[in-house]
Amino acid sequence: MHSVTESATSAPPVGTGRAAKREQTLHDIVTAARRLAVEHGIDGFTMDDLAGAAGVSRRTLFNYVPGKDDAVIGAPPVIAAEVFTTFVAGGPHGSLVEDLAEIVVQVLRERPESPEEVALGRAAMQANPRLIAHALDRLQELVESCLGYVEQREGAAYDRQRFDVALTLVVACLHLAMDRFLTGDHGTDLAPLFLATLHTARDLLA
Repeated sequence: MHSVTESATSAPPVGTGRAAKREQTLHDIVTAARRLAVEHGIDGFTMDDLAGAAGVSRRTLFNYVPGKDDAVIGAPPVIAAEVFTTFVAGGPHGSLVEDLAEIVVQVLRERPESPEEVALGRAAMQANPRLIAHALDRLQELVESCLGYVEQREGAAYDRQRFDVALTLVVACLHLAMDRFLTGDHGTDLAPLFLATLHTARDLLA
């Protein structure tokens, strides 16, 4: 669930080397937080414990995440502004469902996770039910952040119910793809599996 509940924000591009180092540090923090949450429960460790497990200072830790819940779920991904510009213009495919899916693909490829990493995140969520509520809040934030772009894209034809159906279809396909991904039999890239699942759904509804 955590992969779809991270709110997307846009920001200017960062230098490749600096960005890669920051992503690696964030990855180390998230992985350490999930392991601690599985082993000790979300209330069974402190931020100092997390800093030590991730190999960062307490100050660095708080520069990345405000608390333990956010550390387990992960920081919001940063999506290039051009992605939203293309979406508002009706692209890249001209279909609301496929273009929402394209944003999901951008999120998945910005911070790729192996089946083992996804499984660890799911185990942490299942072992700590309050994280599920937090993740659902994140999902709601994601929905609200998309509404403005959808309204701009659709103009006078904007229909909230149509958007809700499109979003539900995309999220359901992502969940199905993630279940298959977790078997470890479908490679290490979730995005193609997600797109294949979405295409199957579209064929069934055609």
